[in-house]
Amino acid sequence: MALTFVLPFALHHSSCYAQDDGTYNESVVVKGSYRPVIEPQEKLYFPATITDTLGRMERDFQYSITPTRLKALYEPSRIKAARIVGEPTTKLYNNYLRLGFGNYWSPLADLYWSSTRDRLKTYGIRLNHLSSWDKLPDYGPNHFGNTGLTIFGKYIVGEVLQLSSDLSYEHDHNLYYGFTDSTLLARMNRTRDSIRTDDYHASYNVATWNIGVKNMELDPNKLGYNANLRLTDLWSQWGLNELNINFNGDVHYGFDVIRKYKGVAYLHLEWDGYGNHFTPKGAMPLGFVPDSAQAARSTRNIVKVNPYADFMFNGLQFHAGFTAGWDAYTTDTATTFRFFPDIVVSKSLLKDNLVVSLGATGGFDANSWNSIRLINPYVAPGSEQRATRHYDIVGHIRWTLSKKIEANAEVSYQMLRDDLTFLLDTANYCLQNVYRPHYFADNRLTMGGTVAFVNDEMLTLRAGGHYYAYTLGPDDSVLYYRPKWDALLSADVNYRNKWFFHLEGQLLGGMTADFGEQIPMRYGVNAEVEYRHNRALSFFLKMDNLAFQRYYYWAHYPSQRGLFLLGLTYTIPHQ
Repeated sequence: MALTFVLPFALHHSSCYAQDDGTYNESVVVKGSYRPVIEPQEKLYFPATITDTLGRMERDFQYSITPTRLKALYEPSRIKAARIVGEPTTKLYNNYLRLGFGNYWSPLADLYWSSTRDRLKTYGIRLNHLSSWDKLPDYGPNHFGNTGLTIFGKYIVGEVLQLSSDLSYEHDHNLYYGFTDSTLLARMNRTRDSIRTDDYHASYNVATWNIGVKNMELDPNKLGYNANLRLTDLWSQWGLNELNINFNGDVHYGFDVIRKYKGVAYLHLEWDGYGNHFTPKGAMPLGFVPDSAQAARSTRNIVKVNPYADFMFNGLQFHAGFTAGWDAYTTDTATTFRFFPDIVVSKSLLKDNLVVSLGATGGFDANSWNSIRLINPYVAPGSEQRATRHYDIVGHIRWTLSKKIEANAEVSYQMLRDDLTFLLDTANYCLQNVYRPHYFADNRLTMGGTVAFVNDEMLTLRAGGHYYAYTLGPDDSVLYYRPKWDALLSADVNYRNKWFFHLEGQLLGGMTADFGEQIPMRYGVNAEVEYRHNRALSFFLKMDNLAFQRYYYWAHYPSQRGLFLLGLTYTIPHQ
């Protein structure tokens, strides 16, 4: 018997971009022998995280595997079923409570609850909060906080159609603390005691509603489809509002390729519509020059069409298609047609231990107000919006040296237009602590790789890094806030399923900031220890920035030094 896996194949072409989500529709068909495995079901677990005001640069390669059994031509005669004595139902853990507290007055709370055994429906709720209420020497308070609530549900109709929906609300707040006491006195002739945190406070609210429908057909030779609608509303205390309506859907159907070969054709459609309104009001960030305030109202749209096909031919795996779209976002008064290739060719060698892939892809994505403020929380309200375009040529090699060691290497060349970075807004904010978007053209060469060692889930070691070479367009002579290299080394240890250890070292090369200022190399050591007393109760200690570096990612915004978070998790068993 054989087993066919269809998995989305994402090619990482860089690690240091903010606007590109790195998601592609490529897929690779992998064939191998079928071995039935019953996976153990673990309790719900969300590891504790510490969110610094500057954020951490994360990379993640996610994929999913959908097994499909090949039908045999021979069907054996049926055997009369034997009577089996029923086993008692096991305890389910459908809830999760995590509580913690860290230095710098950082409370953490996370509550999760969902329904239990039901073949047709699932529903639940999650509530989370993390904040910090301390201050920095010479900079004063650097408070930040995030609170979120999500309600979700899923229902299967007639075992052929899945309906899903979730409703969420999120509240974020932080301070524009990037000015010292001496800067405040020199530029505004004021002292720290004469101002309030409300004078340089930023607050955002986001409400999101997702609705989805998907058919449950697993046979690729039959029609499959899914459709999703997402409504997102962003508003703040400055009279800023952004309403986003996103609709996307996929249709796929199997076909024959020269008789003995099979393929699957896909069609992906997406529409992103934005309604923006900004009328400056209320308390703007401290140091704002009111004469330069300009009200803004616009309607912006992006439409994408991505037809492609996945098939195998003479041992080669092909993903062939293109992405076409209409960009009415970069300039809300004009529409521009965009076209990008979507081609990936892969070959498996050495009994599938070596996989080589080459591809030419591309796309464009909106830099909305909501996405901009998540990249840089110190950006000015009502910032300029454009859509970033990227054309990518990517090569990737995955080599499985043994059952325990795997190596990945990649080389990519990207041509980016309206690439997003930030510069200090010196015209409208006299304290030089508020940023504005800066869009530029650049070509980027990325070379890097990772090596992973896994020893029966007891020990996992990972090491990797990237080097970046840039060529700027004619309108820019300085590359702002782009490191030329990064490196990562991590280790995970599982001791008898009781003690769990994680140790991670990160390096990020120096960068050029505003006015030619150089931001030094960022180095960090992070660690986490968890003790699981039983399946219901565990304790954790998370430690970030153990090198105690006062690093910068955005100029004038230093980080706290060592961050520590101590807490516990508890679940209530449900029969």
